[in-house]
Amino acid sequence: MTANRQQFQVESVKESNLDEIVQFLLDNFAQTEAILASLKIDDDQLCLKELTVMIRDLVQDSLQCSSTCVIRDATTHQIDGIALACKTSIFDKQIDRLCAYEFNQQRVRDAVEFLKYVFNKLDVMYYLNEYHLYKPVFVALVCVRKELWGQGIGTTLMNHVKSAARSDSSDGLISLCSNERGHKLMKHYCPTDFAAVRYDAFKGEHLRPPIVMRPPETFSSVYAMLAKFS
Repeated sequence: MTANRQQFQVESVKESNLDEIVQFLLDNFAQTEAILASLKIDDDQLCLKELTVMIRDLVQDSLQCSSTCVIRDATTHQIDGIALACKTSIFDKQIDRLCAYEFNQQRVRDAVEFLKYVFNKLDVMYYLNEYHLYKPVFVALVCVRKELWGQGIGTTLMNHVKSAARSDSSDGLISLCSNERGHKLMKHYCPTDFAAVRYDAFKGEHLRPPIVMRPPETFSSVYAMLAKFS
């Protein structure tokens, strides 16, 4: 499938791409995603090793969804951006796995505990029923190389996500956005903010909130977003 801009090439993913995708996310997502960046996960090799377990599990889940895709550079064939999406039919399995993780590194434990806190607060299945969404695709993440931000890669990825979801008879999209840039992109595809969880409401094992956003990041909450296809 050809991307909107000639220098981009959108591809579906295969099992053989697993290690390449995991490494791309370790090199790019860990530094730019708001929660992981706040916790400085990428500063510690032991943290990155434990984070690899979570990322690999998520990528393996996403390989089964036709909305998952990558954009490669037309010349070097390296991954320049990726969208991971999952069918919500495996949502319960993913939550069970999240609750079963046992990590040694405090910063990774904080990230896991915050995600558990978020999903407990959101009660996603309740909102899906409220909005009559029965077979949505969950957009787990969109990640683009930082030096390529602003060139339309994220938009091209999300166009594919939406098109593939429709073709697969899904009835909508849901997503969590942790920063302003991601929220701005996702607002075009999931225009309804149905819930939010503040970072400073979570303390976990600490006396003070461990997740603190710093400039230039302006978001104070994780936003849950959705769209119902007409």
